[in-house]
Amino acid sequence: MTPDLPLGVFLEIIVCVFLAATIAYCAMLDRRLRAMRSGQDGLRDLVRELNVATQRAVTAIDGLKQASAATNDELGERVRTGRILADELTLMIEAGNSIAERLGHGDRPALPRAPSPSATFQPGNGPRSTPVPKPASGRDSATAARAAHQLLDALKRSR
Repeated sequence: MTPDLPLGVFLEIIVCVFLAATIAYCAMLDRRLRAMRSGQDGLRDLVRELNVATQRAVTAIDGLKQASAATNDELGERVRTGRILADELTLMIEAGNSIAERLGHGDRPALPRAPSPSATFQPGNGPRSTPVPKPASGRDSATAARAAHQLLDALKRSR
């Protein structure tokens, strides 16, 4: 200690230095607290934006679910229609194969005549407008009648 300064003044200088250090430390803490508060405000804004984006995503997912259900229904209907048409085509092929077998075995002496040029396609008649060759025997006649009846039933059900 220096002899010219009284002890009280020296203690007051030390207290002043500590007070200055405390003020500087408080100022630094204040800046950090302000930065943290502004960060919280930014975080709040970020949370709000995230909430809005989440709501939009939920809405979009609901829309996708509805579109998926509609597409599933449409595809299911198309599959059912395709199966019906495949069954109908199978019946037609079976009938055609049986006719071809009969023609190949010689049950019928001559091939059917080609339709005349004046015969035109009529949309309502479909496959019924083509003449079916008549079988020679009674048993073949009954088989052909059953096949034709089944084919007509299948066509009526598909409409």
